[in-house]
Amino acid sequence: MSTKIVTAKKTDKMSAVLRAMVKSKVGSVVVVDKGKPIGIITERDITTMVAKGRNVRSMIAQKVMSKPPVTIPRSEEVSDAVVAMLRKDIRRLPVMEGEKLVGMVTERDIMHWLVKVAYAPNVPEDLAKLLEIRAQAHTIPA
Repeated sequence: MSTKIVTAKKTDKMSAVLRAMVKSKVGSVVVVDKGKPIGIITERDITTMVAKGRNVRSMIAQKVMSKPPVTIPRSEEVSDAVVAMLRKDIRRLPVMEGEKLVGMVTERDIMHWLVKVAYAPNVPEDLAKLLEIRAQAHTIPA
């Protein structure tokens, strides 16, 4: 799970949302209302709108987001996240602790987990370093 989560309000202009995504190097933004997730904007949502000829930059987040967001409790196993992502055909899964958004599971997170499981306990040194560097890049210090 990554703890680097970018959020937006439903009334935020997409131009600002897009800048936040680029600045934070993320592929999705969780749309929140009073701190609770009400939708998610992904690269897929954006490209779909562009393909339909929409001027995404001038829209508001609420018009682009997928809703309601599919989420998973923090207490669930990785396998549960994989199943939910496969069943819903999604690449990102917000993680909740009660009603609080605490993280995001992505396809990349799953791939890193699979490498660790496949090679455990002997993850090749070069892969271990890459996984550690990438994990640090996707975690916000507490």
